[in-house]
Amino acid sequence: MDREGLEQIGDYAWRIAPEGEMWVPAIIFADETLIADMDDKAPEQIVNVTTLPGIVGAAYAMPDAHWGYGFPIGGGAAFDPEEGGVISAGGVGFDISCGVRLLTTDLVRADIEAVKEGFAHELSRAIPAGLGSTGRIELDDAAMNGMLTGGAAWAVGEGYGRAEDLARIEDQGCMPGAKPEFVSGRARKRQYREMGTLGSGNHYLEVQEVAEIFDVDAARAFGLAEGAIVAMIHCGSRGFGHQIGTEFLREMAIAAPAHGIEPPDRELACAPLESELGQRYLGAMRAGINCALANRQILTHLARGAFARFFAEADLKVIYDVSHNTCKEEEHKIDGRRRRFLCTARARPERSAPATRDCLSRCASAASRC
Repeated sequence: MDREGLEQIGDYAWRIAPEGEMWVPAIIFADETLIADMDDKAPEQIVNVTTLPGIVGAAYAMPDAHWGYGFPIGGGAAFDPEEGGVISAGGVGFDISCGVRLLTTDLVRADIEAVKEGFAHELSRAIPAGLGSTGRIELDDAAMNGMLTGGAAWAVGEGYGRAEDLARIEDQGCMPGAKPEFVSGRARKRQYREMGTLGSGNHYLEVQEVAEIFDVDAARAFGLAEGAIVAMIHCGSRGFGHQIGTEFLREMAIAAPAHGIEPPDRELACAPLESELGQRYLGAMRAGINCALANRQILTHLARGAFARFFAEADLKVIYDVSHNTCKEEEHKIDGRRRRFLCTARARPERSAPATRDCLSRCASAASRC
């Protein structure tokens, strides 16, 4: 990428100083190799984010940042409701709360190799995948509302998984503040038969082998070792989240001028957090988050069943479940007082090159210095 306007402020951090319509700087975390290989659109988009009202501190781009919808993939920013901070449907993304879940097993590669063809068929039979895929679960209106307010906790209560799973899930598997009444009938219709399905694109359920350990003590605490077999789920809120994103993006684009907002890119159409439109979107988006959490919980239950039919000793345990494509409320102490911010993040779990993984492992310390 073109380094014009980039100031290196550390081994793994670069700064674009505020100018023009920018309220704050843009910070990109990357080493020399990654910054050279980054596409020019990612810095352009993260600079666009810095022009949004109420942004706090800086707009940040991670080492794998690349062109996205409004926000770059791998971008994040915090907004202050007291200072006219905004929420952007395009910034959150269309697959609301798409995320990843890691499950451990008690298996090794030889166990899988012995039955891999039949096991692959069993997984594909148990877990529908593909564009427009539907599953065996069909929700009525009451169940839909329970799922949208309860998330993974609702799924566990319905018999999909174990109560102890919730301790390893972001927000214990349920995002508070969801408002199903702000979700359209069309979005609901798209989700009635999509629970427990993977969808298409870059979503997957993979059986993986741990190839390398970077932190021995942490790996041991989580029951991981080189050669261990794990399962990873990557999916989100399916057509439900996409419909919410589509509808609110259109509404925000129409309403922006009335709020005095002129984003540099239509894909960053937004509304003040404290506005009626902003509050409706937050309520619907949080329902989308719970949809994704419930979906990954159901997929975990279905995966356990498929594993059990081949490996009685597998005992899949949740290690973590964390979302991207989301906006979450956080409290931070600034200038001696605690303040509430809404933090928007866009990310995607890629199969990163070793240089990217190495740089990511060291970015936390760089972030603390910025």
